[in-house]
Amino acid sequence: MTRETKTEKRKRKAILTTMAAAAIAIALQWANQGQSLSVKEAAASAVKGAAADMATEKTGRMPASVKHCHDGDTCRIVTEPGHMWMNVRLAGIDAPETSNRRNKSKGQPMGDEATDYVNSNIAGKIVEVEQVDLDAYNRPVVVIWNAGKNFNMTLVENGFAEAYRGPVKRIDQSAYIQAEAVAKSSKKGIWGLPDNVRQSPAEYRKELRQQQKK
Repeated sequence: MTRETKTEKRKRKAILTTMAAAAIAIALQWANQGQSLSVKEAAASAVKGAAADMATEKTGRMPASVKHCHDGDTCRIVTEPGHMWMNVRLAGIDAPETSNRRNKSKGQPMGDEATDYVNSNIAGKIVEVEQVDLDAYNRPVVVIWNAGKNFNMTLVENGFAEAYRGPVKRIDQSAYIQAEAVAKSSKKGIWGLPDNVRQSPAEYRKELRQQQKK
């Protein structure tokens, strides 16, 4: 067994102190609201939160529940246990666009199928999210880990998204491109569409912007 350093001891003591303070604060908050919550129960809640914080610090991943995915690469999540709602963009991938009433676009083939696949696999579940960047709309760009597996990569492997070709941070873009090549050779998902029907989401958005300028 290795001996704790002074820094590690101070860090552990600080965590325990924070947990105790959080337990008391939670108990007082509930008492002020006329609800009963023992310090023991509050401490358990604080321990859970501290454990989640320590896990996040170690792996860079944060537990979150997926509420709903708007399309194949954009989801609404709620962080656990902080309960912060946010929309996130899935890193490394570009899924077919769905219909949009605001810009009157009809969407792309396989857009609804990609959305259904994402929701059927992760909506309502607790996953882990790893933020790697922010997009142009200040949405967190994340890798979603479902049961320990990179779910973004799963979408590419099954032909529900292309590998994103734009600038990326802190992910291995070549791994996504390689997964896309395998899905393409197997004609999975979008790669099974006829050549005159299939279109890159990036090209689709570009054409849509040009039409809107007319």
